[in-house]
Amino acid sequence: MGPPRAGDLVTTQVSLGGFDAAVRARDLDPGQAQQRLVPVPPHAFVHFARPEAARRAADAAGRCELILSGKPLRAASAPDSALRASRRRGVAPFRFPGSRLEVGDLPAPDAFLAAWRCPGPDDGAGGLEFAVDPFDGSCRFVFARDTAFAFRELREAAVVMRCDVKLEFPVRDVAEVRVFKLDCSLLLRLSAAPLVYYRTADDDIYESVPFDLLDDDDPWIRTTDITPSGAIGRCGVYRITIPARFWSKMERALAYMKERRVTVVECGGGWGARRRGLTVRDEPEFGERMQDLFFCVQHAEGIKFPALFLVNALVHKGVINQHQLTPEFFGLLLGREEDVNVAALKEFWGIKFPVFDACRRLKNLQDRVARNPKLLNSKIGDDHSEVRRLVITPTRAYCLPPQVERSNRVVRHYCVVADRFLRVTFMDEGMQQLNSNVLNFSAAQIVKDLMSNSFLQHKTTVYKRVKTFLTEGFHMCGRKYSFLAFSSNQLRDRSAWFFAEDRTDRTRTVESIRKWMGRFTSKNVAKHTARMGQCFSSTYATVVMQPHEVNECLEDVERNGYVFSDGIGKITQELALEVAKKLQLTDNPPSAYQIRYAGFKGVIAVWEGENDGIQLSLRPSMHKFDSSHTVLEVVSWTKFQPGFLNRQIITLLSSLNVPDAIFSQMQKDMLSNLNNILTDTDVAFDVVTTSCADEGNTAALMLSAGISPGTEPHLKALLLAIRSSQLLGLLEKSRIFVPKGRWLMGCLDELGILEQGQCFIRASSPVLNNSLLKHAPRSSSENNNAETVIGTVVMAKNPCLHPGDVRILEAIDVPALHHLVDCLVFPKNGERPHANEASGSDLDGDLYFVTWDEKLIPPGKRSWNPMDYSPAEAKQLPRKVTQSDIVDFFLKNMVNEKLGPISNAHVVHADMSEYGAMDEKCIQLAELAAFAVDFPKTGKIVSMPPALRPKLYPDFMGKDDAISYKSEKILGRLYRSIQEASSSDLVPEETCTLNDLPYDTDMEVPGAADFLSSAWQCKCSYEAQLDALLKQYGVRTEAELVTEHIWSLPKYNSRKQGDIKERLKNAYSALRKEFRAIFESVEAGLDEDERNRVYEMKASAWYQVTYHPKWVQRSREALEPDREEEEDAPARLSFAWIPVEHLARIKLRCRGGVKVGRRGPVERLAAYMSWSL
Repeated sequence: MGPPRAGDLVTTQVSLGGFDAAVRARDLDPGQAQQRLVPVPPHAFVHFARPEAARRAADAAGRCELILSGKPLRAASAPDSALRASRRRGVAPFRFPGSRLEVGDLPAPDAFLAAWRCPGPDDGAGGLEFAVDPFDGSCRFVFARDTAFAFRELREAAVVMRCDVKLEFPVRDVAEVRVFKLDCSLLLRLSAAPLVYYRTADDDIYESVPFDLLDDDDPWIRTTDITPSGAIGRCGVYRITIPARFWSKMERALAYMKERRVTVVECGGGWGARRRGLTVRDEPEFGERMQDLFFCVQHAEGIKFPALFLVNALVHKGVINQHQLTPEFFGLLLGREEDVNVAALKEFWGIKFPVFDACRRLKNLQDRVARNPKLLNSKIGDDHSEVRRLVITPTRAYCLPPQVERSNRVVRHYCVVADRFLRVTFMDEGMQQLNSNVLNFSAAQIVKDLMSNSFLQHKTTVYKRVKTFLTEGFHMCGRKYSFLAFSSNQLRDRSAWFFAEDRTDRTRTVESIRKWMGRFTSKNVAKHTARMGQCFSSTYATVVMQPHEVNECLEDVERNGYVFSDGIGKITQELALEVAKKLQLTDNPPSAYQIRYAGFKGVIAVWEGENDGIQLSLRPSMHKFDSSHTVLEVVSWTKFQPGFLNRQIITLLSSLNVPDAIFSQMQKDMLSNLNNILTDTDVAFDVVTTSCADEGNTAALMLSAGISPGTEPHLKALLLAIRSSQLLGLLEKSRIFVPKGRWLMGCLDELGILEQGQCFIRASSPVLNNSLLKHAPRSSSENNNAETVIGTVVMAKNPCLHPGDVRILEAIDVPALHHLVDCLVFPKNGERPHANEASGSDLDGDLYFVTWDEKLIPPGKRSWNPMDYSPAEAKQLPRKVTQSDIVDFFLKNMVNEKLGPISNAHVVHADMSEYGAMDEKCIQLAELAAFAVDFPKTGKIVSMPPALRPKLYPDFMGKDDAISYKSEKILGRLYRSIQEASSSDLVPEETCTLNDLPYDTDMEVPGAADFLSSAWQCKCSYEAQLDALLKQYGVRTEAELVTEHIWSLPKYNSRKQGDIKERLKNAYSALRKEFRAIFESVEAGLDEDERNRVYEMKASAWYQVTYHPKWVQRSREALEPDREEEEDAPARLSFAWIPVEHLARIKLRCRGGVKVGRRGPVERLAAYMSWSL
């Protein structure tokens, strides 16, 4: 089945309007109709049994020939796919009317405490229906209840209406089902709260056949927790009792759930135990109204904030529940030091399943931590900080344990009260993106047509909940948190910074922090908030600048209304080296840095100074606000970054007539290398050095020392993590490696040598471990590993949707620019900046994909006309921007964020059209996307016309089968070929466990015994922090962190994976840096040879405590004996390889150096290391 044609879109439902008010729904049979009588003109939704009848009705209405009771009707069709319609007819849900529902918790394996009970027939509320629906993989509870609505016109009264309520959740969110056949009941433990909906239940409905209406002016509307006690938001166990006559149907439903990998346990009694009965009673506070916005233990006598925050994190995750927070539990915390409690509670949070012996677990963890002092003394570097996070959903909140992140200007300055800063993220249940349709709702299109579009969108209670957090703040752990600010990235992420003021310290308030940040004078709300967010960019603090060293008035290059130098300045070689030293990059100093300085932002590239004392030159285009801050902060820098294609770039290149066979062959070559990564050393070495940047260094050094993945499980795990991640990138993003390609930082030719259509590129080769270069001859660490690219190149910047976003330039050699490595140097001459031609970008830190592979250059070697990226006019307020304006802007972005849907629609239309990205609809979507990208800067709202909204999606987008078609374009073929090649082995085999760990005696070095005790202490501390990272994010293996190839994040994080991966990389980088510093700390006064001998002894000791059977046994004993889920705990091996270059040298020495006669890439690196042996 190829791209859908017009005939493939089957219409069976039509919205009708204009008939007489006396007409009832039954009068429209044999269709199905739902009619709403007030307050809009009468209308109905009709489902026809045959598609041609629906088309005839719509056509007749268009000719004013559809008459009912003498009145012509208006019609609007609701297209649907034939596949979806036929599948819905063939898949019926398992329905259980007359069921009963209780929501609560399990304080013990055989006891259920009900926090809320759904009103049943005995309460005069009608029955509840429980349904399991294989059509969309969902479960739902539907029941009716009376609900009070308040209206602006009735300020002192509320209207009570009968509403239908629906609690819905995907089957994948069911963590476990316990079946109690004797009383026809189930216990469902959910991993996330259900989605809560309501709708008024007074419509005139007549049903003759069981079809769902796809169009309705009274749709299901999302809402917050409907229970007075907040039971949905704080409890995770649902007890369902069904009528006995439905039990055989329930067994079929349970069989379906088992097929979906849900754990179903039949038992006569309680949770986790096969007992004869389950005690069911109400919780002590049953029916009491919850006062806070979310459940939180606000105070516990004698318990300080860090421990209390983690106690709440345990409850929110469901490891324990509130009924287990007994005086004995808090007594255990009172009896230990704060650092012991914090370390123990962090490990407690890592437990995957609910526990019922909370006090015993806590005591065991406290004892274990106290026996290992190294677990308590984790040192965080100056450029990192521990950040606490709170996730708010429509019904719940989740405290997340502190995680190490790169710090920012504000948190660094207020480090004394760093624990009072909190990152709050608004998400949907199950950690999904909070989409705009959750925050507002509107009537059907037919209603808008009848009322001339005057029927406006309405905000849901979920929107009001978010607004309450932002405007009023909230209480948590006894502190009052207030909204502070957000960065541009946080705006896209629906996140913001909050701060808890200390009432005894009026020098550190939300208002005083904002004043310290700078003077924000812009009267455009979008720019104002972006300027404030600039202070929260994650940065490294480097050099304190003196005023006489900074030129803030370097002239911009302007022509034809464009700023060719937009966002770029200059730094002298001397200052650049000082910055590199602060960043520990002196072995391979960057050519340019993305920076924040005072109120400036952008890039500074290295250029010779003029001996006038000026070290840093900044342009007016870089200035965003006034600030007295004087520290030069670095966001990122130029470095080797491998080039990869993606779906957007492939779509554009294919539309520009690059043959599809080129992409297929490149993917085939990449797949071949990945499949041989464990068996061919040269292939493995090539993959980890050319496509993995610095993160492949550990594996490369191990390979060069002759270590084999067949005998060393850690090396095997590293290679498999790289393979799995790159396979997943191919499957989900068509991320094809381009050997002759890079991601480069945009810079400017300050000398004016380059002309329009030209560029300069000097690309570095992979640079192996900096700690290795540290011991190498100085000449080897100069920029002699770079090559100058000459010839035609293709460049683009993401996102790229317009054919003109792909620019074809001529790269030339300019010796005066050779010092600019890993930069894409643009000319300052010409009619328009090439950076602006590519997706409207500039030079303030954007990265550009560049390839000089001739096969990827479109025929004709000419660029399409670029799109006009002139920004929308920014709305100016007639007054200063207020706190209320900032909050409204944040909410407006949440409600109107359209970039994702627009980009997805572009993919669909480009795939459906024979013209690809050049299709008229795609051009229109590219223009809309440009405005959507600029929303954080301009505040201009973008809406997508209904005609551009997809009804079906190509298979490679991974949508539900019911709305997917088989794509015959290049992306579809690439997707299916990788799907067929990798479906069986995308997930690697289980990692090595403690029971089958090999030991290499070659790694033993005389004198290592003196370091074994301290090595063991370090290992315990390192692995505790490593495990916390893995468990917090659900990452499967440590190898993913070491290689930065993280592929196993839970699916619910798919929309946020980039941000989460970046946080994980930063956190693991800080952890590794901490223990690398511990490793390198040796006594002063040693010469280089003596220091290297000590390093080898320490490296051997670190290896032995990780691999030697004696120490492996100690590791096994250190595991909690009652952690059943850890019986086959994977061996944590990365600690041993932190000093990888020293272990590699030890191994090389035992092998007798490098074999003569074979000089492949692996041998060349081995020879490079062997010089010091």
